[in-house]
Amino acid sequence: MLDTGAGEEAGRQESFQAGEKTGAGKTQAVNGGSVETVARKIAPGKMATLLLAAMGGLAVGASLPLWQRLYGNPLWLDMLRSGTQAGVVGGLADWFAVTALFRHPLGLPIPHTAILPRRKAELGEALGNFIVRHFFTDEDVGRLLQGRDFSRMIAQALARPETFASVSTALRSVIPGLCERLEDGRSAAAFKEIFPQLLAGVDLNPLLMRGMRAMVDEDVHQEVFSFFLAQFKELVLTREGDVRDFVAARVREQGGRFVGWALGGTVANQVLGALKMELDRVDPMDSELRHGFTGWVRDKINLLADEPDRSRELMQDLGRFLSHDSLREWGGGLWQRLRTMALEDSARTDGWCAQACDILLQQFISALEQQGPLARKINQTLVQGILRLMPGIRKEIAVLIPRVVQGWDGEGLSRRLEAGLGRDLAYIRVNGTVVGFLIGAALEGLLGGLLRS
Repeated sequence: MLDTGAGEEAGRQESFQAGEKTGAGKTQAVNGGSVETVARKIAPGKMATLLLAAMGGLAVGASLPLWQRLYGNPLWLDMLRSGTQAGVVGGLADWFAVTALFRHPLGLPIPHTAILPRRKAELGEALGNFIVRHFFTDEDVGRLLQGRDFSRMIAQALARPETFASVSTALRSVIPGLCERLEDGRSAAAFKEIFPQLLAGVDLNPLLMRGMRAMVDEDVHQEVFSFFLAQFKELVLTREGDVRDFVAARVREQGGRFVGWALGGTVANQVLGALKMELDRVDPMDSELRHGFTGWVRDKINLLADEPDRSRELMQDLGRFLSHDSLREWGGGLWQRLRTMALEDSARTDGWCAQACDILLQQFISALEQQGPLARKINQTLVQGILRLMPGIRKEIAVLIPRVVQGWDGEGLSRRLEAGLGRDLAYIRVNGTVVGFLIGAALEGLLGGLLRS
């Protein structure tokens, strides 16, 4: 079988249309390609065969005695005869060499033929090592990864509505499992112990002072003052009768029964009136009493900051307060209530957990799109992680390629290689025929010319 075009075409048709076998002479559209396109793909193989056949025909024709009777023995005829014979030899030699790589020429078990099918194990190992050493080096992979903006890719993927919804749902689905893992009593116990342990451990005095000063600057203390003031006014209004009776009783106790009977009610009314008036005077935010309260709070904060012993005593008192059994039990119960609320809310698509997950995910996407420190850190981490994995990846590739090649049968391996190298192999045959013709004709012309002279 002199024509390698059949094997070339079969390999190319298999690479375009998996699972479909075609004959050697078929030229059909594959994956939307035209007949002319496929014909162009198999042209080099047929051209090599036709050229070899033509060269053989010329060699036979040039050797006929007819030409000697007609023209005698001219130099050009000798050159044509020698050139065509050398072209046939060169074409056959290259055909044999090319065919011997993939199969036994003419089906004959000639030694050192069908090289690739017989040595596919060595071929796979050499191919794997070559790819690993020359295509997956740390330098090449590093240069490739440096130009990739992974954070933007992640942001674009998460910004797609379907991906955003899936990730948000996945985040929300983690909450029940997390709560279940924490439902062994240790979480409630830790929740009860966390505040006393914090206060008893690290020196929180600087942090506490900064926090208190920040609250004063934001008038948080005035809001607390307003709350207690409102509660006190409500208490006075709801317990006005009791307060009047209390004042009248004190007047009667100090001044006697007659004074109490004559002036007790009047004094009580005056006391209540003065108290209400003073409360109304304190209520505005710019009242003198409120400004005095702000100054008093600032003085106390500065005093605590300047006297570490006093602030340490305050922290100890606060720690003893939070360590009380009732507050500890309240902390454990608070954890159970929070857990129940989280479980119920995580099952709702419009709950707080869903909104929190959406906001958290949206902020993460925004941070990635802004190309800030987070985006740079993600890019750097991914690049470093991939480079750390490269030794293992190279080992896997070096093992995978020989395993895949070893799994191919000899005919399949030949088809795959011919499909990729068919055009070049065909042109090798063409070059062998043409170069053989030229060298044969040139040698005959040179030697014949010398001998004739």
